[in-house]
Order: sequence, then structure tokens, then C-alpha cells
Amino acid sequence: MQKLSHLEARQKFVDYFKKHGHTAVASSSLIPENDPTLLFANAGMNQFKNAFLGLENRGYNRAVSVQKCVRAGGKHNDLENVGFTARHHTFFEMLGNFSFGDYFKKDAIHFAWELLTKDLGIPKEKLYVTVFQSDDEAADIWHKQEGVPKDRIFRLGEKDNFWRMGDTGPCGPCTEIFYDHGPKAGTIADPFEGIKAGEDRFVEIWNLVFMQFYEKAPGVMDPLPKPSVDTGSGLERVCAALQGKFNNYDTDLFMPMINKACDLGGWPAQKLLDLEMKARDNRGATQIDGHSIQQVREDLAALRVMADHTRSSSFLIADGALPSNEGRGYVLRRILRRAIRYGRKVSDKHSFLPALSEVLIESMGSVYPELKARREIILTTLKDEESRFLQTLDQGTQILEEEMKRLKTQNKNQISGEFLFKLYDTFGFPADLTQLMAAEKGYTVDEAGFDAQMNTAREKARASWKGKSLQSDEAHLIEFSQKSFDQSKATQFTGYEGMTGESEIVALSNGSATAATLTAGQSGIVITRATPFYAEGGGQAGDTGEMKTASGAVLRVLNTTKKNNVHLHEVEVGAGTLKVGEKVSMTVASKERRQTMANHSATHLLHAALRKVLGTHVTQAGSLVDSQKLRFDFTHNKALTAEEVKRIEDMVNEEISKATPVGATVMKHKEAIAAGALALFGEKYGDEVRVLKMGDFSTELCGGTHVSNTAQIRMFCLVSESGVSAGVRRIEALTGDGAFEYLQGIRQSFM
Repeated sequence: MQKLSHLEARQKFVDYFKKHGHTAVASSSLIPENDPTLLFANAGMNQFKNAFLGLENRGYNRAVSVQKCVRAGGKHNDLENVGFTARHHTFFEMLGNFSFGDYFKKDAIHFAWELLTKDLGIPKEKLYVTVFQSDDEAADIWHKQEGVPKDRIFRLGEKDNFWRMGDTGPCGPCTEIFYDHGPKAGTIADPFEGIKAGEDRFVEIWNLVFMQFYEKAPGVMDPLPKPSVDTGSGLERVCAALQGKFNNYDTDLFMPMINKACDLGGWPAQKLLDLEMKARDNRGATQIDGHSIQQVREDLAALRVMADHTRSSSFLIADGALPSNEGRGYVLRRILRRAIRYGRKVSDKHSFLPALSEVLIESMGSVYPELKARREIILTTLKDEESRFLQTLDQGTQILEEEMKRLKTQNKNQISGEFLFKLYDTFGFPADLTQLMAAEKGYTVDEAGFDAQMNTAREKARASWKGKSLQSDEAHLIEFSQKSFDQSKATQFTGYEGMTGESEIVALSNGSATAATLTAGQSGIVITRATPFYAEGGGQAGDTGEMKTASGAVLRVLNTTKKNNVHLHEVEVGAGTLKVGEKVSMTVASKERRQTMANHSATHLLHAALRKVLGTHVTQAGSLVDSQKLRFDFTHNKALTAEEVKRIEDMVNEEISKATPVGATVMKHKEAIAAGALALFGEKYGDEVRVLKMGDFSTELCGGTHVSNTAQIRMFCLVSESGVSAGVRRIEALTGDGAFEYLQGIRQSFM
């Protein structure tokens, strides 16, 4: 068996499937795009959901990816197990290969078995297979095609070997591959019983899901016309097998961070690992070489928690999450505070998280460049959160210990919900952290009582991310735009050249179903072959305006959005009837577009000025640009001073006064980045990108519409600067007429 590093194992997986006709697809962000059903990306198939539902055609029917995943909140929550088991993590990488109606069971099984046993060299005698109890086809393929002995193929029920996307929708049986780490890794020798019990000796390293049914109602299934395959293999588990480690945390994915923590805290990392290994040879013993086995395990758990949580926090911050008191930010804060608290177990004299994160960035930055690109904001956020929480940790811990002593004198062992809420509300202790600290002393907590006091805040956070099925209208628009793309290709955008144009209507919808016509008084969606209307994106609002058909229909364009590279014009028919195939003339609301362009261009100047005045740690954390104003959120950990505000405003206005030509060039994404173009965080870029350049002052990737000369912005006026959340500030500003009117209003107030 090959002993491969995480870099080699990851690359071998991708290379194998590319060799077999799969398109390599980059990991999506941990923050799901336009998917209210997910808190974080938690599986490799998330970004392919619409393809599996038949709503989207990706242009390929085989894909391979290495997907960043987080499971630390909501339904998929491994937080409490992290650090204490061999294979639970808050962040993990899911190796996946996918078939969208192409190959099925035979090829999927062959690919997995060949990669594991030949390309990675894992001995066949170390592997076992499970199949769904009634899936004779998969069992036969394993035995007859791949030669797996029948006594190594186990049948399990729905709980273990049947997958569903939801209460209804695509579903099907799955087959899993388990790796046997050997007798030292666990206590159950029988593989069937060990697999059923979730024994650490027998670890699942691959799951192949066969989507072959559509469940219309619970238990009512129809065969899918194009069965698909969704597989997932945890990189951490594969690395443990390839590197001969019983525990994922002992691999090169984690040990550099653990060693760094031990160096800082003065702990003997290798000695702890050696003692843990000796404990495996002396099961039942409480002491090894004069050391308490329980204490050794607790010390290792503390190190592993810090390594795991630093990893997940760094990746979440790199993808745009920041600590807060609700939603995703609250989950991130819980992870961070749990890590900080375990850091205190190692040493109360050192700051661990930023140092461990630097090790992570060095180790994984070549695979995930967003870590390097957002290094400063990652380290700054970790440092600030650690500093903020440490200020209250000692005081809160003391108060908790005093409460436990008080309860002990009364022969009670439960901490009240009221006290739990006090620690949360006053000291920022997440309830699960208090519960953890209490449990270490033998106390329980009144969770129900705490929930009652937290109900309002919790409901608000839960409502933000409550899972729900894709809305029918939204599903229709995805399918509607995909069908249009398949028939007429992407909409040609002509709005860079002008604000008027003529084209042909290629599809109509009433918003929930495809329509043959739209008549006076109706609202709906119009797709044209080409359009001058800019579709909402990159923080810029969609264009509004007017359309007229050759037959005399008049339409108000209320907004423009985009799906599947198709522009969707949201219209209201004022007069006449419009039909597919008609010629249509289009006019963008010119005044609004010009004001929007000025605001958008000013946003780029503002971004550059912020980085020059405050530092290169400043990056975009959100923006909104329309005809009225611009709003720009950016990463910075303190309020701007009056002097900084003045310098930024002066700098932007100076660039406006230079009347610098604004130019855009289309080039390859990698070439643009190499040339120094700044990619705005959170935006999705294709192979070719539009590079917007304003002299030597600003060079960014942007698909929005802009002025042709900075002088057209006329004036920039910063009207407010405030905090949005920890580490994020917000600037609102005006340009052109809006800036003049604002300043005139201030002058009149003094007259």
C-alpha cells in the first residue's frame, strides 16, 4: 500500500477520474449560493443538486470534485464528537465522482474498487462492502465483476444503505466500502458486527449512491428514466488508511497544527501519541508508564479540537463567514469559542488559533488559494475573537465554578436554564460550552429552561436558515431558463455598448409556468436572444426600462435577473399581446443606468482607496449598487477615524477629477489574477473574465456596467460608516446628483 501525503492522495483521486472522462469541477463555497435549505455545504453533491433534479444541464455528464464541507450546525452536526473520536470533524473534504444519467452501478463500483486497490494500492483483504438488503444487482456486481468474496459483502437496511434527498425526490440504494484498521484499532473483531456498531476498527471510506427512483410520496417510487450516481469518499479517512494511522488526526492533515500547538504550549506531542498507542495494547488499564490514560486522552482531545476547529474556522472565514450572534456566524462563533476554551487547557500564556491557522494556510494554500488570498482577514478575525473571548472566559469560568460549588452544598447536580442564559447573555458563553464544562465536573444543565429564555433569539436565527424545499416557482425558473439555454444558448448581453437594442422573444413565462402569450395586465418573464438590460449580479441591481413588439405590445421591464446564463426580464404588459418569435425593441431606463454606472465605478475606487488607507487586509464582504446610492461592506476590525474617512473620500474624488479613462478587457482568469487584477470575494468567475481598469489606481474583475471616464462620476460623498458584525464595516456613499443634493441639504440646514 502506498504511503501518500494528503496532497498526493487528493490529486490521484482527481487524476483517476479525469482519465476516465470526468470533468474536474472546483469545490463550491462553504456558503451555499441561492440555497436556503443549507446552512453550509455539507456534501459533494450540493452544488450538483439541480443537475440531479433534472433542472440544469451542466454541459457534461461525468464530474469529479473535492468538495469543502462543514457539519457543525442543524441536522448534520458532528460538533460534540469532534476531537474525541477517530473520524469526526467539523470541516472535511469529500472526494466525489458523479454521473448525471451516464454510467451506473457497474462502472461506479469498478471505478471505486480499481482506484482503491490498484491506483492507491490498498490490499483487498483490508476492505469490506455493504449493500442495501434487496439490492441483488449491486451484490452480484461486487462478487462477479470485482471478485469480492460473498463473505465480505454484507446486506444492511434503509437506515444504513438507502439514500434520500428529502421526503420526496430522487432516492436509491447505496453501497459502502469499509477499511479494516486491524485489531488494535477497536474491540469488535467480527466485521459485520463492527460495521453495524460503528466500530473504529472498521471505517467507511467510500459511499456510492445509486439514484434510480423518484419517491412521489413516502414509499411510492417510480424508476428514474436516467439513473445517476453520487459518490463520496472522505479524504481524511482515506489518508488515515494510506498513512497507516488509526486516527484521522494523526495524519499530515492535522499533525502540523497539533505539533505547532504542542511547541507553543510545551506539550510532548509524540509522547502523548505513544502513550495512546500503548493504551491500545493494554485495554482496561488506567495507567501507562505512570500516566493516567484518561488524562492522556483528554490532552489529545484538546489538541485535536483546536486543530479541527482552527481548520473549519479558517475555511469558513475564507469563504465569507464571520462570527456573529445568529445564523452561520453563530455556528462559527461556537466553533471558535470551543477551540479557545480547549486552548486554555494546553496553556493560558499563548494565543493558539492564529498560529495554527498560519500552519494550515501554508499546508493547504496551494490547494485552496482562497486561504492565501484572505490570509489577513482570517488571522485578524481569529486574533480578535480569541482576544475578545479570553477577556470573559476566566471570569465566566469562575462564576460557573462558584455555581457548581453552591449546588453541591445543596446536593444538586443540575445547572438551571436561568443561570445558563445568564452566562450566555452576559459573558457570551454558548450553552453547549457551559454544558461541556459542567459535564467535566459531573453536572447536567436544564436545556429546556435555557431554550425557553432564548426562544425569541433562537427562533430568529432558526428562521434565517430553516430548511425548506425548493419553491415551485423557483424550480420552474431554473428549468425554464435551462430549457431556453438548451434551445437558444446564452443570452447575448449588448449593454456594454449601449442602452437600446432589438432582438427576438425566444420564451415566455407567467412566473410559474411556460406561457404561449402574455397580454395586457399580465406580469411574467420574457427571454430574448439578445438584450441591453443588465441582469442583477455582482452587487449591481438589474436594469429596468421598456420593451415594444412589432405588433404594438408595450411592456414595462421591472427588473432583470439571470439563471443558467439566460437573462430573465421581469415584465408587466401595459398594452397588446406578445408572443414567442416576435421581434422586440428594448430601451433601458437611461438615467437610472447612468447613475448606477457612476455608483458602481465609484465602488471600485472606494475599494482601492480603503486598501491604500487601511491596509491590504481590507476585502469586499458584500455590496449593493443601484441608481440611488452605493453600499460597500468590507473587512476591518475597528471604526474608521475622522481622518481616515477624509483621506478615503479625498482620494476617491482626486481620482474622479483626473478624468481617467475606464477600460475593460476580456482575458483568461488565471492571466488576469497573475496580472494583478483583484477578484471580488464571493463572486463566481468563469475561465474568461472581464478586467476593469481605472488607470493605475484600480484593477478588478467585474462584469458590471461602468462609466467610460472617472469624470462621469462627478463627485463622491461618503455619508455613513458603521459596523455590520464583528470584523465587518459598512460604508454608504453617494455620487453625482445624489451627492450634490446631499451636500446642498447640509448647507441649507446651516442657513
